[in-house]
This record gives sequence, structure tokens and C-alpha cells, in this order.
Amino acid sequence: MELELDKHETAPERSEYAGIGARFVASLLDGLILGIPAYIFTYVLTATLMLGNSDIMLMMETDPEYLSDQEIFTFIISMFKTIAIVGSITFIVYFLYYTLMESSKWQGTLGKKIMNVQVAKAEGGRISFGRAAGRFLAKSFLSPILLIGYIMAFFTERRQALHDMLAGTIVVKK
Repeated sequence: MELELDKHETAPERSEYAGIGARFVASLLDGLILGIPAYIFTYVLTATLMLGNSDIMLMMETDPEYLSDQEIFTFIISMFKTIAIVGSITFIVYFLYYTLMESSKWQGTLGKKIMNVQVAKAEGGRISFGRAAGRFLAKSFLSPILLIGYIMAFFTERRQALHDMLAGTIVVKK
């Protein structure tokens, strides 16, 4: 039975589902595409934010008795704020990259485009921004737990990982 989709598309047959290897390589490519700039950004922003505290760090290292407990506590809180700011900005960039790219006409990230695979609704067709957001959040928070979310793709008929099942998506060959 074929499902009717956007104009003349049909739902993919089993042979058209993207392989685990292609999905893995696409993920590695996206990791490089995002990871290298994210690392540079994190390093520069953290260094910039920490420059204001360089004298405190030096004093903590050379003379721990010089600073009061309150000053040390304030410094530690500022470190956590820096980590939270950098982490939040990085998360937002990753969120926008995945959700905007997967809900775009490309239906996938640059890594997926290079590997000739794309994300589609389980019944076929382009996914919405909301569905892409749900897929990203599920992938970010659920799939990494013991990698079970990813391992599931080896055993499902449509090669769906946990985040695909929750978002109602599939990854197919172009």
C-alpha cells in the first residue's frame, strides 16, 4: 500500500531507508562542522570572560589564604555562570542548526546532505520545525543514555532510533 504525499511522492520502501553507516558518518561530519567552530567559540568566550578574574585565579594559586571564603565563593559562582553562558549559547546554536536544516527544503543537515540522506515524516514528506525541534530534543536528552536510543535503530524495521520514533520521523536515502 502506498501513501499519498506531497504531490507525486510516495512513502519509502524498506530498501530506501538510510543505513546505519550513512547516518553515523553524517553524524560525524555534523560533529566536525559544528564542533570545530563551537570549540573555538567556547575557548575564546571562556578566555574573554575569565580575563576579568585572572588576578583572583593567580592569587588562589600562589596564596590561598589571601582570599576570603566569600571571594572564593564569588569566583566559583562566576565560573559556573561562564560555563552556563557558553553551554547555553552552544546548545542554542546546535538546536537551530539541526531544527532549521532538518525542517528546510534540504530535509537534513550538511552531514546528511553530504551522505545523501534526509529526514522525513514517518508517512513521508518534509518535517515541520516543531517536529524537528522534538526530534532534536529527544536525540539530545534521551538517545545518549547508554546509547540505547541509537542502538534501537539496528533492530527496528525502518531503522528508526528512539528520537525518530518519538518524533514520528524516518531517515531515508535521497
